[in-house]
Amino acid sequence: MILTITISPSIDRLYKIDDLKIGNLNRAKLIKKMVGGKGINAARVASQLGAKAIATGFLGGENGRYILKQAQKDSYIPNFVQVNGETRNCYTIIQSNSTKTEINEIYNSINLSDLDRLLDKIRLLITTNNIKAVSINGSFPKQLPLNFYSSVISIIRKINPDINIILDTSGTALKSVLKSSQQLDYIKPNEQELAELLGTKVTVIPQILKQYLQNSLFERVNNIFVSLGSYGAIVKHYNDYLFVDFDPVNVINTEGSGDSVVGGLLYALDCNMEYEDVIRYAIASGTANAMETKTGYIEKNNVNNLVKKLRIKYL
Repeated sequence: MILTITISPSIDRLYKIDDLKIGNLNRAKLIKKMVGGKGINAARVASQLGAKAIATGFLGGENGRYILKQAQKDSYIPNFVQVNGETRNCYTIIQSNSTKTEINEIYNSINLSDLDRLLDKIRLLITTNNIKAVSINGSFPKQLPLNFYSSVISIIRKINPDINIILDTSGTALKSVLKSSQQLDYIKPNEQELAELLGTKVTVIPQILKQYLQNSLFERVNNIFVSLGSYGAIVKHYNDYLFVDFDPVNVINTEGSGDSVVGGLLYALDCNMEYEDVIRYAIASGTANAMETKTGYIEKNNVNNLVKKLRIKYL
């Protein structure tokens, strides 16, 4: 069984238009309303692959009720903390030339007592279930303590030090944990998040990315997945560095592909797969998501086909 933790779930709305004109009326050709939030997406993908997945975090208002209603159609188990305020909305606008514009609301309705309730729920879920892997997903409101994710990791380690912990966040939230005393098993930045973290140039060149991952900031992270979209991925596994690539696929919507990498990773860890298969299922899941209109969604057959076709080589 696996567990995902999302501080700020969302309702995602996808609009497709020919050409976005700022300051003018724009008419959408296609509108999709979907449940979002990194951990929910990861839990959905892991469950679509066959894992038993629990998703927790904060929900509130009409959007929160909508997420719980939609969860009845998915395979993951929702177990959220209810809070005051409204769960946020996130908007994605895709133009005919594939240019993507995102507008994400900031969620400011969580207080310290809510955090304590979530920590209690995490303790309960881990002590009463056979959890093999946990993913901690997304950023959190600025008014909350910067060490919150470190506190979550500490709780998990004290209850069961053998649980694999994946941290999928970026910026100051990620740097705070990397500079703490907590040990992470996996992180999953993309090339832009990695460059921002290190204060360097964005690149997809494997050998340069290998040098980035040798930075002392990552000394205590055993596994790093750097997702590069259509360019594949770079993986650090202890002292080994691997490059993963694949043939082009029919890309429809890349939103949620990074979350789907985490979903595939969780599934593979839950199945106790060999490490190269862990890589294959993670990257194949992210790629399969890009072939769908829905965010954080895969067809299992697509994943299984991609798993066989991925190419992995050591750098």
